[in-house]
Amino acid sequence: MNVHFPQDEISRSEAYNIVNANEQYIVPTSGDPIRGLIQDHIVSATLLTKRDTFLIKEDYQHLVYNACVSNSPPVFQRGKSLPKVGIIEDDYGFLSVAPTIWKPEPLWTGKQVITTVLNHVTGETVFYHEQIWEVPGDYWGKSSGELDVVIQNNEHICGIIDKAQFGKYGLVHIVQELYGANVAGHLLSIFSRLFTGYLQMHGFTCGIADLLLKPGAEVRRQKILAKSEDLGEKVHLQFLGGNEDLVHMGEDIEKLLRSKGETASARLDRLMSSALNRITSDVNNSLFPKGLLKPFPSNCLSLMTTTGAKGGLVDFTQISSLLGQQELEGKRVPRMVSGKTLPCFLPWDTRARAGGFISDRFLTGLRPQEYYFHCMAGRDGLVDTAVKTSRSGYLQRCLIKNLECLKVYYDYTIRDSDGSIIQFYYGEDGVDVMKTSCLTQFDVLAANQKLVIQRLGKDQFDELIHQSSKKGNSLVSDSHTNDLPEALKKKALGFIDSLSKEKRQSLNLDRRNFLNLMRLKYITSLAQPGEPVGVIAGQSIGEPS
Repeated sequence: MNVHFPQDEISRSEAYNIVNANEQYIVPTSGDPIRGLIQDHIVSATLLTKRDTFLIKEDYQHLVYNACVSNSPPVFQRGKSLPKVGIIEDDYGFLSVAPTIWKPEPLWTGKQVITTVLNHVTGETVFYHEQIWEVPGDYWGKSSGELDVVIQNNEHICGIIDKAQFGKYGLVHIVQELYGANVAGHLLSIFSRLFTGYLQMHGFTCGIADLLLKPGAEVRRQKILAKSEDLGEKVHLQFLGGNEDLVHMGEDIEKLLRSKGETASARLDRLMSSALNRITSDVNNSLFPKGLLKPFPSNCLSLMTTTGAKGGLVDFTQISSLLGQQELEGKRVPRMVSGKTLPCFLPWDTRARAGGFISDRFLTGLRPQEYYFHCMAGRDGLVDTAVKTSRSGYLQRCLIKNLECLKVYYDYTIRDSDGSIIQFYYGEDGVDVMKTSCLTQFDVLAANQKLVIQRLGKDQFDELIHQSSKKGNSLVSDSHTNDLPEALKKKALGFIDSLSKEKRQSLNLDRRNFLNLMRLKYITSLAQPGEPVGVIAGQSIGEPS
């Protein structure tokens, strides 16, 4: 391990900010958030915020206390003698909300726990957030009101907190944009304790019952997969140009593939894959989500894959439905010189199964041939990863060695170590990627104008209003860095024009003030002089390769 000794106060400050996790919330590569909660926390968040979750007073208060007080005892130790007591060291304390249901006993919803937490974290300064849930409406039901996440005046009105709320433009991202990195980090810590505590109360487990299909769905699956038996013959007839001599089909295929080589083989693979993918899609669409024996959200595996906690629909289909077509380097399983894919198949076999199509599933097991094909695809991925490591490492080294001296100068140009200009304006717009997250999210900026102005600087905003009032409606400035780019200005004006008069009045949206707000947002989003943009570019290209 290396030990770094900062030699002065500037390097000490730099090291402190580099290792400060709150300041590393946004990735310099793309401007997307990298911090968030995963796996069990996502499942717990969904279970807590779904519609039919109700809490008695003791559970509601204990969850809020456990979440907001960092040294509070864990939930599962309630009722035992504890060595320490958590103390609230916050000026705001807790503002409890009234229960949703009063009779026969007071009950709070899971959404009200989120509301209480947001009031505590933001100090009761209200904000607005709205986001459409990415999961299809078939899962919760289109009339459930859970498809859109709406938080107004800090109150969680509707919607489920899932993986999306910890990603780009999610709840935590908007809090980071409006209140700063430290508040967002504090909110993540609170959510972590809250969701851990609720999962200890509720529990979560998967069983075989979560994988089973309804009897009717099982019959539909068998009928659709039966079509794949004849599909290979039909596709090969189409490949041969409609020649219906089934007796000599194998010989005709051999002649064509040996004479045309790679071109004919690629065309056959394309035809077969296209036809088999339709079969796979038909099977999966008929089974998920309505064909499962245990429906969503009581089906724990479906809940896990749907909310983004772990895995995805592909993993679920491979367990309960079928594995589908196996591919090596984008092609079907290759044939040997004899024309066989495996010794147990006939030469130039036209069946889909012989080409690597697996109609079996993990729930009921794979036959030896299918298992071998699946292992081939897995081994191909391992080899590809091993070979790629050395190549991508050398690529990144070359990029960084050639770009390491590029940085932003005080005139916003990108220059080399000898002062020669490489780019007149960083990225053609001068904007730092880490500050562009909400630059074009006009609905967020319009709904939270006061918070944005407060964070960016009210004095600067008042100065911009004073300048624009002297110059009329134009936002022309002597400095090119203070001008709002025409493309951004056009989009902002288009957003204002798209709103109805009532909506503009409810948002208190003034055309000139909003353009000044956008201008202030743009100015504060410019790349800082001294930013090592060359190294960032080299790492951004080399790392994902």
